[in-house]
Amino acid sequence: MTDIAGMKAELDGLVREQADRRALREQQGEEIKARSQEYMTKQVQAAERYVQHVRELAQRKTKSGWSTDRSHAEPASAFAADEYTGGFEPAPRPVRDEPRAVRRPRAAVEEEEDFNNPW
Repeated sequence: MTDIAGMKAELDGLVREQADRRALREQQGEEIKARSQEYMTKQVQAAERYVQHVRELAQRKTKSGWSTDRSHAEPASAFAADEYTGGFEPAPRPVRDEPRAVRRPRAAVEEEEDFNNPW
């Protein structure tokens, strides 16, 4: 009978320990959730401040007469507007008259290096 009572006490201790660990894990999870919620709230507030700042800068620029918006910009001259095609064409590649140098095989280079080695 004492063996059964001992096993029951040990089992009760294990169940208690498991419940304590579960409670601790849940508590830590709630703390992590609260910290991450606080962090995300701060991130959102910072982003909102940044957006507000950019809007204020944009308003100042338009009031002062200059803007980064190019949708209403006019070209510097009528000549520039006529010349601009809107595309980019790369310069033509020069034509080579002479052939490119021929590479020597690796074995020939190594053989030559061995021959010139004083060791």
